[in-house]
Amino acid sequence: MKRLLLVVLVAACGAGDHRPTVHHVATPTIAADHGVVIPPEIAVLLAPQAEPFCSTSSDCGGYGNCSNGKCGGCSTSSDCHGHGTCSSGTCNHCSTSSDCMTGNCSSGTCGGCSTSSDCKGNGTCSNGRCGHCSTSSDCKGGGSCSSGACSNYVP
Repeated sequence: MKRLLLVVLVAACGAGDHRPTVHHVATPTIAADHGVVIPPEIAVLLAPQAEPFCSTSSDCGGYGNCSNGKCGGCSTSSDCHGHGTCSSGTCNHCSTSSDCMTGNCSSGTCGGCSTSSDCKGNGTCSNGRCGHCSTSSDCKGGGSCSSGACSNYVP
């Protein structure tokens, strides 16, 4: 810690010789805190959701068609095979929960939940969404748990 030296010279007329007095004054040091801790429940929300990658539509296991290397593309709702309805070229849209194979219909997309049983074995429910996990046994079809999300989660 840096110290500020304060030299005070005291002189008085006719009072004789005075020695200078030195006082050490502490100066505060303020360090920036660059460490940011994100609680696990928030980290899961910020983690990217796994999207199945593909080279052909047969790689998608019924979750839409392969489009630009990703599953979930569609031209009609029948391409989605129960994984929501087709809208703007992608599956997973819904108007009711009966449109969804996993989870409930929430804000127009499948995968919403209030309990893990809503997820139908496709991950656990966390913060209102399916596909989360703490171990790989939470993920269906042999998927692995990575950063709190099932690697093979398909809404």
